[in-house]
Amino acid sequence: MGNRQYKIKVEFGVSAAVLLVGLFFIAQAFTIETSRESIGPRTLPMILATALVVGGLWLALRALLGKVGDIQEGYGFLESDSKRIFLIVACGVLFITMFWAFGYFVAVFTTLIAMLLTFGVRNWLAMIIGGVLLAVIFQWVFMGVMLLNDPKGAVVDLRPYTNWITGAK
Repeated sequence: MGNRQYKIKVEFGVSAAVLLVGLFFIAQAFTIETSRESIGPRTLPMILATALVVGGLWLALRALLGKVGDIQEGYGFLESDSKRIFLIVACGVLFITMFWAFGYFVAVFTTLIAMLLTFGVRNWLAMIIGGVLLAVIFQWVFMGVMLLNDPKGAVVDLRPYTNWITGAK
């Protein structure tokens, strides 16, 4: 298989993955209760999910028409190793596990550090400060501004310690 055919196959694979994620999130967005406002709690999740579906269709169309461009160094899995692929998948499992056990804030913090470690970052001070900042910002945007549900952790409920971010009591 030539490099061009390889890139077309990778583009189709990425397209399929993006479409599946987008469709899953559309289905999940429909589970969010609506309100009487013209822009309610379902609006942003639906926009993001729809954008994923449109992006996946765009990638599929590009691959179908063969407009994928030349392969650049580091593209796809040609230069990747199984260890890094496993670690990226493990970061997803870590996020889900931490979200279930301790809630959203801890899941964002720990997963960011795990992803940075996966990609070779070793500055612990920057990782911890970045993790705390990202978790605070995401907590504020998703639970404070968008008013999404912040479920308690199954092991430890940390919401009493993170409610100050969202203004919840």
